[in-house]
Amino acid sequence: MGNTGSKFTSSSVKKRFNNRKKSSTIRSHQAKKAQRIVSLDILMEILSRLPVKSLSKVQLVCKEWQEIIHERYFIEKHMDRSTVDWNWYNITKPISCWHNPHEIESLSYIHGCDGLLLLKNNSSGKYSLWNPATRSVLELPDPHRYNYGFALSYVPSTRNYRIVAFYRDKETGVDSCEVLTPGFSKAWRRLAFPHINVNGYTKTENVSVVSTRGVVHCGLRLSNGKEIVHAIVSLDWDTERFTVNLFNSDDKTVWDLDWNGKLAFAVITRQTLEVMELEDYKKGRWCVKKKVIPLKFLEKYNYRLGNAVPLFAKNGDIWFWLKDEKIFIYTIETGEIADVKRSNYFLHENKLYIYKPSLITFEGMQPDTKLEGAQPFLMFD
Repeated sequence: MGNTGSKFTSSSVKKRFNNRKKSSTIRSHQAKKAQRIVSLDILMEILSRLPVKSLSKVQLVCKEWQEIIHERYFIEKHMDRSTVDWNWYNITKPISCWHNPHEIESLSYIHGCDGLLLLKNNSSGKYSLWNPATRSVLELPDPHRYNYGFALSYVPSTRNYRIVAFYRDKETGVDSCEVLTPGFSKAWRRLAFPHINVNGYTKTENVSVVSTRGVVHCGLRLSNGKEIVHAIVSLDWDTERFTVNLFNSDDKTVWDLDWNGKLAFAVITRQTLEVMELEDYKKGRWCVKKKVIPLKFLEKYNYRLGNAVPLFAKNGDIWFWLKDEKIFIYTIETGEIADVKRSNYFLHENKLYIYKPSLITFEGMQPDTKLEGAQPFLMFD
């Protein structure tokens, strides 16, 4: 049976195809013309006000918009505008959960940056980088077994993210560290860690890691049995070089924290917070005069002096943890507290992460379906 009677002849099909192609080209030119009407600055201003969920759809409009949304300048602009979604932190294990034979896998929060969370699977010991906003996860190669601190940071000079892991080699007893570039590195790369030698002082088990702008500070607590010295080993991400500074303190309870993008040590005495800021870690220059901040809430609410722990400070506000009770923000200028969150099981060791969502992704990321069967051993408010 022939096809001479069909209305879809080769010539008619070709004509329809050309008409559709022409129509598509016209629409494309119209779209580009419309984009030119709105300047790039105005476009970024509009997009930066959208929530992440909307941005994930808007980036599909065209390649130009997708490139804008994933530019570092736009990411920072968007996160500055975003409100805090959650506060992430680890929790202690309730007594009822100990020795539970039916306990499922659990996760611990290690560090956070730009909407990304570095997690550890407590059952397998595996580490991963998770973006809750995109519901994607990147499995990481195994770090050194005896690590005691991590930090995740963005490095502007290389335009990528890096993770540093500090550890002590059990065979040699020497402290060291290694670096990973997620999405690029297949294995951790070792860095030469400086040897800390303070006569008569030995390192205790108290180690802390504080990440500030472009620098990661590893704090080693040294003791000679009577006095305590804090050795601060600072890693500059741009040069990958270390600087060592010492801080002497007569107080047994000293908190190291991020103070407006710089490392600082703080103590609470007589209802005031005394802060010593490391103004220039490369030159070893500390602030000339320590900051003395009245803590009006201690007397007002009759809080015990030893229960208030400063976590970090930013833009005139200090985040505090009241042991076994709550986390809150203290405004220095007004002396008022706000944004109170219950936190009966907060762990200070892994500190608090103020989470804002982002669309940051890495090559090799997969859907986070594997995390659905794990019970996060962490909290978000």
